[in-house]
Parts: sequence; C-alpha cells; structure tokens
Amino acid sequence: MLEIKENISLKDYTTFHIGGPARYFVVANDLEELQEALASAKKNKLEFFILGGGSNILVSDQGFAGVVIKLNNSYVKIKNNTAEIGAGTALSKAIGETLGAGLLGLEWAAGIPGTVGGAVHNNAGAYGGEMSQSVKEVGVIRSEKIKRLKNKDCCFGYRTSFLKEASSSGKKNLDIIFLVILELKKAAAEAIEQAKATIRENIKKRDSKFNGFSAGSAFKNIELSESKIKEFKNKFSELSDQFVEYKKIPSAWLIDQCDLKGKTIGGAKVSEEHAGIIINTGQASAEDVIMLISFIKQQVRDKFGIQLQEEIEYIGF
Repeated sequence: MLEIKENISLKDYTTFHIGGPARYFVVANDLEELQEALASAKKNKLEFFILGGGSNILVSDQGFAGVVIKLNNSYVKIKNNTAEIGAGTALSKAIGETLGAGLLGLEWAAGIPGTVGGAVHNNAGAYGGEMSQSVKEVGVIRSEKIKRLKNKDCCFGYRTSFLKEASSSGKKNLDIIFLVILELKKAAAEAIEQAKATIRENIKKRDSKFNGFSAGSAFKNIELSESKIKEFKNKFSELSDQFVEYKKIPSAWLIDQCDLKGKTIGGAKVSEEHAGIIINTGQASAEDVIMLISFIKQQVRDKFGIQLQEEIEYIGF
C-alpha cells in the first residue's frame, strides 16, 4: 500500500535546493504503485506532478498544492543492443550498466543528475548527443491505459518532445513515462575504454561549471537559419565563426556579452564560470531566481534583440 506523506519540503528533492512543500508526496517504486498514485490523485481531483531526479526544475516558494509522485522504478534490462530502463533510473546507473554490457550511446549524458524518464521528456543533450538519438520506444500511461510510443511519436526537438509540450500546454500530464527502450551500439572493448576516458573528461568539465546548487542550463541556446545567423554576425562581429557554422548561438555567450557573470539578486547568482547557469548560493528563493531570469532576459533582449527561452520548468507557479 502506498505511503502518502503530507507537507514534504521539495528543497531536498531538487538540484536547485529551492521550493516549498508538496501538499501530498508519494514514492512509486513500480508501475503498479504509479498507477495507484495516479488513480488516487484523480479520485480526489488533485493536480499531480511526476518527479524524477529533480534537475531542470524550479519549484515555487509556495510549493505544490497537489500530489508530487516521486518515480523510483530503477532497473536496466539489456538484450543484445537494446536496453529497457525504468523511467526512474538515474542516468548515471543507465550509463554504467550499458557501458558494462559493451554498449555505446549514452556516454554524452555522464554527469547529468537526472533520470532516464526526465531525459526523454526534455530530450536532454550534451557534447553533441541527445536522448532522441537512442530512443526506440517509450512506455507511457495515457488516460489510465498503457501505451507504447515509437521514436517518431515523441516528436523530439531541441530540449523538448511531444511529451513535454503536452504536459505544459494545459493538458496536464497527458503521458506519464514509466519505461524507456533504447537502441544502442555494440562496441569493442577498446572503444568502451575510450568512451570511459571521454566521460571522465566531460565530468571534469561539468564539475568546473556546476560548482553550486543549480538546475543546469537556465536557458535554451538560440537556433537560427543560415541567413539569420549571418545577419547576426554582420551586426555583432565578435560572434564565433563556429557558432555561425552550427547555426546556433549559446545562451551563455549572449549573457556573457552583457557582462552578467556574477550578477546577483538575493541568493541567486549568475555563475562566474558559465554564464548560462544560475546558482543558488545557499539561501535563494524561487522569487530570487525568477527576478534574475527576468533581468537576464531583459538585458539580452535590449542588447541583441533576442528573446531567451527558459530550459528549466516551473512547478507550482
């Protein structure tokens, strides 16, 4: 039987270490408990939120007035070059077990503190890789029925998917991810060892950027057409030719050009190591972060005429 707790602080369940209490809090360890928790929320006409690793989100200072369901179904089943993974599985575990089985495809995600389900929901990516490259199927609960979605059904885009767009469009939690099937690549022992060395280097890089409580990158990078980015380069010659080649402007570059590294509002601070990251220096409120995000967006808009979009999701606002 599910244990339903009340007024549980969400600070301890997010990488930002920010947020008020959940009115109700439930841990679901498997599909049956997840279905039970969803049925209970529906019966009591309560809004619910599925919590994974707690990264990439900002929780309101007032908390969440419904049911927070902490998905904890953690397992990896490998057959040939495919891996069935519980949505609540930490990315670090998924990477370790797939590499151990001689499979490549997830090494780019090393150091990301989220879960596999959350990574699919957001189409997480880093170092040239992203979840959409490996997803074969996604198991979801839709209107209390179990469905299997193919990769194309997920409509993956840059740091988004159909799953994410639907859940934030007013059709709250249309699809609840409970398992993910990845198609990976068999590799020789030498390639696996090379991947492990790359992982160690990438984790060092991440550690140098993420040196405080944060939700990861605060903003999406800006994707432009070839003509638009050349037009931008003509106006702002300091833009790297590499960014022009990839037709993408890092949000961190835009923020850095506005001289905002180290900018602080309350306990929220723009990282001095990486301008795209907002850090909780210890006592930041969600309001501090919101105000800093608003200030950053205004400064970038005034200087470059570009509207930044948040990569983090707002919960309880």
